[in-house]
Amino acid sequence: MALKDKLTVAMRTDVGRVRGNNEDAVADDADLGLIVLADGMGGYNAGEIAAGLAIATILDSVRRAWPALRAGEIDVASGYSVETLALRDAITLAHNTIFQVAQSQPQCAGMGTTVVCAAFHDDRVSIAYVGDSRLYRWRDGRLEQITRDHSLLEELVARGHYSREDATRLVRKNIVTRALGVEERVAVDVLEEPVEVGDIFLACSDGLSDMVPDEGIANILSTSGTVLEMTANALVDAALAAGGRDNVSVILLRADASFARGRRWYERLLEWF
Repeated sequence: MALKDKLTVAMRTDVGRVRGNNEDAVADDADLGLIVLADGMGGYNAGEIAAGLAIATILDSVRRAWPALRAGEIDVASGYSVETLALRDAITLAHNTIFQVAQSQPQCAGMGTTVVCAAFHDDRVSIAYVGDSRLYRWRDGRLEQITRDHSLLEELVARGHYSREDATRLVRKNIVTRALGVEERVAVDVLEEPVEVGDIFLACSDGLSDMVPDEGIANILSTSGTVLEMTANALVDAALAAGGRDNVSVILLRADASFARGRRWYERLLEWF
C-alpha cells in the first residue's frame, strides 16, 4: 500500500463571521504524507498573500527535497531525522521568500504568516512550525497539544509572570512573538513524535483554538472522530457558533495503518553478525 492509502485527510477553511476575506490557507500532499496550514496577517490582502506564499513554497521545497533524502537517516549534529530538517529548511525558505516580497512590494509591507506543517514517515511524524497555529494529537480518547504557541501569553506563562489561568484572563491571545516574513530572521521549532495506528492529528489556526476550548475540541473528536470530513465540519461550525471572530481552518489526519519503512538489505544483513 502506498502512504496515501494508509492516511486519511480532511480539510476545511472558512472566512468566519467577521472578517471580509480569508487569510488562512491549507494544503496537503497525500503521496508525501504532508499537511501544511498557514494563518496570514497584514493589511489589505497581504496576509492572504503571505499564507499563500508559505504554502506554495513549502510544498515545492519538500517535493524537491524528499526524493534525495536517505529515509530515516539521523543528522548527528542535531539528533533529528533528515525529514525533519528538510521540513525546517522548507519553512526557512518560505520565510525568506515572504520577507523579500514584503520588502520589495509596498502593498505587502509588514505582511507575515504563521505556519504549522507535519510530514508522516516510518510510523513517525516530523513537525515544524512558527507562530500560534497548532498541532494536536487525539489518542485513546485524550487530546494533547503537541506544539507550543509562539505567543505573548505563552512567553509570560513560561517566564512565571502569570499563572495560565491569569494569563488567559488578562493577556490578549492573538499577539504572536514569531511569524514568517516579519523580521529578517526567524527561528523554526521542530519536533518528532511516534505515530500509532488510530492516531488523529489536528492542525488548526487560532480561529478554532481561540473560539473553542480544548474540552470542546475533545468532545467533538470523541463524538464524530471516525468520520474526518464530518469532524472537520463540526469543528469549524463550533468556532462559527462561538462568534467566528477570525478565519478558521482545520486539517485532520488519521493513521489508518502502519507506514513503517522496511529495513534496508544491509540492516537485515547486520543481524547475522
